[in-house]
Amino acid sequence: MGKGPYFIIQGVFSIVITSLIWFMMFNFLDVALNATDTLSTTTFSPFIVLALGGVFYLILTVIYIIIGSKKVDDWRPWMIIISIVIHIVMFGLGFLGASYFAAMTSPYLFT
Repeated sequence: MGKGPYFIIQGVFSIVITSLIWFMMFNFLDVALNATDTLSTTTFSPFIVLALGGVFYLILTVIYIIIGSKKVDDWRPWMIIISIVIHIVMFGLGFLGASYFAAMTSPYLFT
């Protein structure tokens, strides 16, 4: 595999995974803040989801770099830095996309 497809696949998978992590956190936070009967049981769940999602995302990043070093033709160490930058950028873009989608799908938005 070449460097271009490697980085494109990495970017697509990264934005999908981060969007799901952020969306789940926003949904838990939405329930925790707006449903008074579940406030005590779900107050910390968004942060648990975000922490577990962050750990999963970090593990995914390391695995992706290891796989890339074995599958990409002409692998160079500088590609690790590019991979980390892609993951950081996609983590931010996933936040933006998930926050918009969570706001649009919130049952409390139009009440």
